[in-house]
Amino acid sequence: MSSAVFSLSRAFAVKPFHWLDSCRLFVRSVVSFAVVPAVTWLAFQSHLNLTATSLLQLLAVLAIALRVGFWPAAVASIFANLCLNYFFVPPLFSLYIADPQNWIAVGVFEISALIVSRLSTQARQEATRAITREREIKQLYNFSVELLLLARDGRFSRDIVTLVERIFEVDAVLLDGFDERIYQSGRRISPDLESEMRAAYLGQNATPRSETGKWIRVLCAAGQPIAALGLRGTSINAMTVDALASVITIALERERSMERETQAEAERKTEQLRTAVLDALAHEYKTPLTALRAATSGLIEIGNLSTVQLKLTSLIDSEVARLNWLTTRLLRMSRLDGNDVKLRPELVDPNDLVCSVLTNMKHVLAGHNVCIEHLNDGALIKVDQELVGMALSQFIDNALKYSDSSTPITVSISAADAEVCLSVNNLGTFIPQEERGRIFQRFYRGAASTHKPGGSGVGLSISRKIADAHQGRVWVTSVKEGGTTFSLALPKYERSLHE
Repeated sequence: MSSAVFSLSRAFAVKPFHWLDSCRLFVRSVVSFAVVPAVTWLAFQSHLNLTATSLLQLLAVLAIALRVGFWPAAVASIFANLCLNYFFVPPLFSLYIADPQNWIAVGVFEISALIVSRLSTQARQEATRAITREREIKQLYNFSVELLLLARDGRFSRDIVTLVERIFEVDAVLLDGFDERIYQSGRRISPDLESEMRAAYLGQNATPRSETGKWIRVLCAAGQPIAALGLRGTSINAMTVDALASVITIALERERSMERETQAEAERKTEQLRTAVLDALAHEYKTPLTALRAATSGLIEIGNLSTVQLKLTSLIDSEVARLNWLTTRLLRMSRLDGNDVKLRPELVDPNDLVCSVLTNMKHVLAGHNVCIEHLNDGALIKVDQELVGMALSQFIDNALKYSDSSTPITVSISAADAEVCLSVNNLGTFIPQEERGRIFQRFYRGAASTHKPGGSGVGLSISRKIADAHQGRVWVTSVKEGGTTFSLALPKYERSLHE
């Protein structure tokens, strides 16, 4: 019963009109009411009976319902009923009804008039709603088409609000949050709409304000708010606003995706250029370094050098050898970065690998206390020894840069399950949790590294690529008391039954 009453109240609800529309409705109602006495007078002058006059009055009420609406038709039906009672129901010229059957006739007329009026009004409303839906669908279609044609020239968000105002004929449009600016268009932009939209965007509260002609929607993509839309106007309803918000959300997310793709393409081309430059420089360095190495080696072989000359020549020879090694390393790094490296896997004892790396780095480890925790279970790894050595060298180099020379550096080798883990621990700079996931990204340097020795932020990203190439993984842990540990885990070599 309550649901039926609610439905009737919704069906009979009168929408707010502009004052000019109210005047027109009043004029049409007065003119329509004049039809009832006119029909009554014609029927009375033509000496029609009650049945014929009732049918004529019913047609008049139906015409009023079609032309004006249900409520004017309901009032007209009561007025027509009174006219029938007064002029055609005995005793005439009196509102008293003597015959009970006439009571039934009058009641049936009134009920019939109300039902017919209601049905005609519903049909009229359905036709109006269908026209409205068709208009809204057409507006959404036109908006979507023009949205696809908008130029990507930095005015995209501004063009969206202009497009919404023009196509949907609203009084004000505001778009906030996509690029931390508020874009607006319309003749009735007010601070209250802007503040409510901002509050909705920050609080993710998108309650529509239909009673005041305000519509606020938070635009979300992948569960995250990306913008907020505010509208003011009575020419749009909740369903259209929701559809419009969805279309704008898709358009904004598409624009953002295109920007990311453009940026990614630019970064890819930059990386290609950088890799090519590094590769070219490394090749160019190889020739003079080879000549220098040959010259110093020749001087040592010839002999006849004083003690000081021999010491200086040996120093030059060792440093040239180191530069040659660094250049070779740079070449492999550039090729690995360009995904153009071919692994040369070989069976390696991780203890021997660590010792080899430390031997190659003895010139930079001088004066530092380096501790090694060897692996004793005989596990082997099948890796490109040079590349894994580069990754481990990067960890050790990092430990040297960000720790005091008086504190120890610990290189440990451990095995667990199907992995062998190479770890480098130092008691240097603490790395916050929020930076640990980004520290292996290219060119990223932590906040604490600002006042530390310079670096490019490339080495750790190369270490991650080396790990990925071997189906391994890298990570970092850091505690204020126990220091920072960089770890490289590689698959343990499992001997087959035929070996």
